Amino acid sequence: MTNVAPAVTLLAGVLSALLAGFYLAFSVVIMPSLARLPDRVLVSVMQTVNRVIVRPAFVVLFLGAPGAAVVALVLALLAGAPVLAILVGAVLQVASIVTTVAVNIPLNTALDRADPDDAGDIVRAREAFERPWVRAHLVRTAFTTVGAVALLL
Repeated sequence: MTNVAPAVTLLAGVLSALLAGFYLAFSVVIMPSLARLPDRVLVSVMQTVNRVIVRPAFVVLFLGAPGAAVVALVLALLAGAPVLAILVGAVLQVASIVTTVAVNIPLNTALDRADPDDAGDIVRAREAFERPWVRAHLVRTAFTTVGAVALLL
């Protein structure tokens, strides 16, 4: 590998591990807590999260982890270095983004359209959102976590 490749691989692993930790906190604390609250509260909190999360710190993790993993893979390939672990890490980081874009973001967008003044709409929005969002979130948490481990090997 070139001199920069190990540093980029380490950066990808660290960003991935930080993102995995963020996702894990949502999985073990935030979503189980919201599950115990009334429909209106869950919908309101998640609508707020959807607006607040798009900030530089999260975007650096969200896009930086897969971006750095792909760059690390290219650098390793160019250097003729062993790439299996980096390949696994990069594929899983990209799979996490794909899961987010294909499932979580559309569910977030639909939830954002819920009318806070219509109790029936709030109930329907929660029913359509909660279970599929949590499932997809668990998948992306697993992808990101295993990918981070692979990149840090």
